[in-house]
Amino acid sequence: MKTVLPVVVLFLTRGIALGTDSPGLWLEHADDASHPVWLALQAAIALGAGLGGALAAQLAPRRSWAVPVALVGLSLLFTAFEQFPRPMNPMVATVWAGGPCLGVLAGWWLNHRRGGDRGPG
Repeated sequence: MKTVLPVVVLFLTRGIALGTDSPGLWLEHADDASHPVWLALQAAIALGAGLGGALAAQLAPRRSWAVPVALVGLSLLFTAFEQFPRPMNPMVATVWAGGPCLGVLAGWWLNHRRGGDRGPG
């Protein structure tokens, strides 16, 4: 989900961009942290990570924190291989690296809060 939702956002953004005077403006700056497309992509990534965290909570053994901790660790590891946003500052780095981690934990927590911890185990 962390990959699917940003692709959907990019397609929607492309559709919006085609109706403007400068269609390339909306797609050339997906790594520019000061551009609205970057913020939309980060929100989509966090939402996708939240859905992934909720699904992991459904499939993981009850009350096991090993799965969300592993997912957060993998998310941070994979972030190191992504294209760095520019300009990089502490707030941008926090949103970029922390958004998926927070999404996973929020999805996990919301699933357990609503009683979705009836997975195997």
